[in-house]
Amino acid sequence: MDAVQQQTNTSSNIDSVKCQKLKRFVIVGLLITIGILSWHFYEYFHSKPLPRTPDDVLTLSKNLYAEETEVSPYLYKVNLQGKTTSGAHDDRAPKNLFELHQDLLARDANSTTALLMRLFDNYELDTSVAEQPISEHLQEQHDFLRAVMNTRVMKLTMRYLVKKDIVSIEYDDQLRLLQELWFTPYSRGRGIVGSSSFEHVFMAEIRDQKVLGLHNWLYFADQEQRGNVDYKGWLSHTEMGKHNQMVLSLRQTFHNLKKPVNGFFVGTSPELDMSLYTACFLTTVEKEPCHIQLGHASATIVSFGWNWNGMRLIATAYPESS
Repeated sequence: MDAVQQQTNTSSNIDSVKCQKLKRFVIVGLLITIGILSWHFYEYFHSKPLPRTPDDVLTLSKNLYAEETEVSPYLYKVNLQGKTTSGAHDDRAPKNLFELHQDLLARDANSTTALLMRLFDNYELDTSVAEQPISEHLQEQHDFLRAVMNTRVMKLTMRYLVKKDIVSIEYDDQLRLLQELWFTPYSRGRGIVGSSSFEHVFMAEIRDQKVLGLHNWLYFADQEQRGNVDYKGWLSHTEMGKHNQMVLSLRQTFHNLKKPVNGFFVGTSPELDMSLYTACFLTTVEKEPCHIQLGHASATIVSFGWNWNGMRLIATAYPESS
């Protein structure tokens, strides 16, 4: 009887262990299922579909601005200070134009803003000095463009360009379009390949002691911090309706070289700037104004082309208040 009882107890223990394992397996399976369902519910209720693809740039610009759901967390303050004129020689703005949250920029290293600013040290300022791209810089370009492509703003822009038969629906084709349009090196004179659309618009260049480009507020802010830009005052500014966002025209010096008139969007994301300039350049006849609406601000984007090796690239692109 003792042997039989012992065998029964052993069998019961084995069944108990199996039962416990089965319970754990079922519980883990349920938790995984609940997690997956919760994620799908989150996506369904929080990831709204993109709006209907518009027929014109003006409507596109309104939709793109609506996708800028929050103001830039990196821009702490805009110090407009005094009004000036393009022909003035005094300084109406003793303080820097921008104050940034540098600590936030350092923490949020994978944002499109941080990835854009990482590119600022990759280029020669003088157009007469040939660019020597290295693999690290090319990778940073790629990282920035992929991050931009993943934003709702650029996805909507690409749908618009697909509708206009400018690019295919394929992701690789769309990425290639941005890469070629913005980062193809070209020459602005004497056969020296020392420029690109990106350098001119999102950064700045110097040619024969003249300042070219500088149409991005983040580059302006970065160069202010480095002591290379001296803001002299504003010529005009049109508020978009969100805090620290506007279309701004101003006077400045860059590396002690005067630029009496300059213009850029303030407080906007890199993807919004790139989307607007790309759409206007590719869908508007050259020298005709490209009308846009960003919140309360009506503006036009001026852009000119640069022919290089059979490609039409961007010579310049910048906003003007309407």
